[in-house]
Amino acid sequence: MATGKQMKKALIFDPYLDTLGGGERYALTFAQSLLNSGFRVEVAWKDAETLKKAEERFGLDLSGIKINKKAYELCTSNTSLFRKFLFTIRYGLIFWVSDGSLPFLFSRNNLIHFQVPFKTIGGNTFVNRIKTLFVHKFVYNSRFTADVHETYFPKNKSFILYPPVDTESFLPGKKENIILSVARFDSPSHSKRQDVLIDAFKILHKTSPDYQLFLVGGSHVESDTLEKLKEQAGSLPIKFVVNPDFDKLKSLYAKAKFFWHAAGYEIDEKEDPEKVEHFGITTVESMAAGCVPVVIGKGGQKEILSEDTGFLCINAGEIAQSTTILIKNSSLYEKTRENAKERSEKFSLKEFNKKILTLI
Repeated sequence: MATGKQMKKALIFDPYLDTLGGGERYALTFAQSLLNSGFRVEVAWKDAETLKKAEERFGLDLSGIKINKKAYELCTSNTSLFRKFLFTIRYGLIFWVSDGSLPFLFSRNNLIHFQVPFKTIGGNTFVNRIKTLFVHKFVYNSRFTADVHETYFPKNKSFILYPPVDTESFLPGKKENIILSVARFDSPSHSKRQDVLIDAFKILHKTSPDYQLFLVGGSHVESDTLEKLKEQAGSLPIKFVVNPDFDKLKSLYAKAKFFWHAAGYEIDEKEDPEKVEHFGITTVESMAAGCVPVVIGKGGQKEILSEDTGFLCINAGEIAQSTTILIKNSSLYEKTRENAKERSEKFSLKEFNKKILTLI
């Protein structure tokens, strides 16, 4: 039987840890919350350098976390079930980020986290049913992701934990006639469709020539996508900000009046759930900074926005039209902006930590 000391020992496993993306911020913020709750936390990984980089990238204090290389080897190898049992039963809690498959876990509290709405789950269906018996909760980053997985996992084991957005870091400033989009130019998971935003801006520019569009995001130097977008933008007042630091990003959020996002455009989210926005962290960041979101209404975006906090659109024409309505109606714009900022707090780091307490 596990002792009280073992009950407060937790293991975090994220197979993509060195990518240092939004999913890694999620997993490591979860780890930090466990630390603050009195757990001794270990991360199954191959080196300590990645954790140091994560501290710098995400602004997290991970100094109390221990890297467990042996755990990483066990988590990433086809070792015997008995060995996995002996190893994982020592933990009071295991938080496992899934790559689309299910592991055998035997801790006191096994939490499987899905960042991506996988349409299918790898492995043998019968064996997966057995593995599911040992899972205490499937933790999803949105209701959208949960809906996809509840076709083959028990609904009573679902737990929706929205990503932690540091809303306190994004504050409104003196607003300028700026429309902002923040998304990778070369996203490995799904296209962010900045080309649709350029089309929308071409329409808007005819009636609101004093507005600028800022397309902001990460990109490799050799990105073909970025070059094609610049060619499409032509001589329009569109600025590209590539690989900005955090202070620059905050400054742009603070100055922008509107936030545009087009991921999921023309995608059937039932057929290809992985290709739409699983949640929409940048949308929430923009709301906290006093921007009004005007986005393609697919995936997790529908959970973030309601009628009085922004616009969910179908195409480039609707994005331009919805933005024009608010440009022409300043009182409606101000009210929507206030509602959006208030709504952003539902996805704050404070709310994230509060919900974790009900899991552990």
